[in-house]
Amino acid sequence: MQVILASRSPRRLHLLQAAGLAVEVRPAHIDESLEAQEDVASAVQRLAICKAEALGACDMPVIAADTLVALDGKALGQPEDLHQARDMLLALSGSTHQVLTGVCVAYRKKRLHKTASTEVCFSSLSAACIDAYLQHNEVLDKAGAYEIQGGAASFVRAVNGPLDNVIGLPVHLTLSLLNEVIAT
Repeated sequence: MQVILASRSPRRLHLLQAAGLAVEVRPAHIDESLEAQEDVASAVQRLAICKAEALGACDMPVIAADTLVALDGKALGQPEDLHQARDMLLALSGSTHQVLTGVCVAYRKKRLHKTASTEVCFSSLSAACIDAYLQHNEVLDKAGAYEIQGGAASFVRAVNGPLDNVIGLPVHLTLSLLNEVIAT
């Protein structure tokens, strides 16, 4: 099946292709700022919907998503620089946080959306470990400044929920929404 991915995320593209979909990438360009007093689950859902809507009417189903890391209810998006990335990893060190992804699938005049949540438990990280990670890994385009399928896998003590959600797209949920939007 042919779909449009409203994102330039190579991780989302890979996950969809691995699920057997033919994917055309058309990044949605929206303001991804969080609104005042907006909780993380509402934010990822709103942003996913806005990304799908930004592409307008398309002749193929559109898949849009937004992922944020939440620590104690506070959103950690993509770090602006390595200093902010270091601060994020220090905050995540030795704690359990949530990764939330809002997914929206739009086709013709139908739009379905849901949110997936996964808990991730990090080991305690030394400053030297964080510095080594930052030196050898691309982190500026990763929510929470880490990539679980890369070097950060060594930080993780436990994952409770879909691992692909942490990578950037809960595939089972996405395919379920896709099948439902096409069938209705």
